[in-house]
Amino acid sequence: MKKLLIIVSSILFVAISTAHAGMAVGISGAMHSIDGDGTETTRQSAQINNGSFSEDVAVPEVFVEAIADSGFAIGISYIPTRELGSKTRSDSNSEGDTGDYLAKAELENVVQFYTDIPTGSIGSFPIHTKLGIQHVTVNTQESLNSGSEYPNVDLMGFTIGLGTKGDIPYGNNLFYKAEATYTNFETYEATASGNKVVADLEDVAAKLSIGYQF
Repeated sequence: MKKLLIIVSSILFVAISTAHAGMAVGISGAMHSIDGDGTETTRQSAQINNGSFSEDVAVPEVFVEAIADSGFAIGISYIPTRELGSKTRSDSNSEGDTGDYLAKAELENVVQFYTDIPTGSIGSFPIHTKLGIQHVTVNTQESLNSGSEYPNVDLMGFTIGLGTKGDIPYGNNLFYKAEATYTNFETYEATASGNKVVADLEDVAAKLSIGYQF
């Protein structure tokens, strides 16, 4: 993660120095639809439990970016927490006691490094392609009948999307961005007391941002 931050910081510095870029900061409101599919393999019986979930959640986001005269932009965005939802089922431990199994998780410290690439226009609206790399920490908050817990895991994700951007009338350097994105995260794998979980996460988002360029 530290190496990635150094690389992105260097790219931002080059963009500002060589492309006569201006800086911008802003806030975003986004509606995320997060889908996940996974399996849990139990240690004692090798039973495979399949599961899936879909969660719609609205989250705020902040960003800072460098914008060239051509409209090309490169930046960093940050989301403190993004919920993943929860699932409950009955489960039995090694002593034969049955209890509730609560599977719950959230994404913490969602950091995205992205670039907005001008790719044409539709009517009077300029269109840009968004490419990004996200780093997230999957914070597990499950309650297992065995008393064990799955560890938190850092994951990377790749984002692609389309958007438009324009000045806000009478806004004095204010601008807006509207974007639709798709993110595919790498596979989550974790083991607890011999039980193994493997899960895949996808995220589709619609985002509206307001920024200030200086």
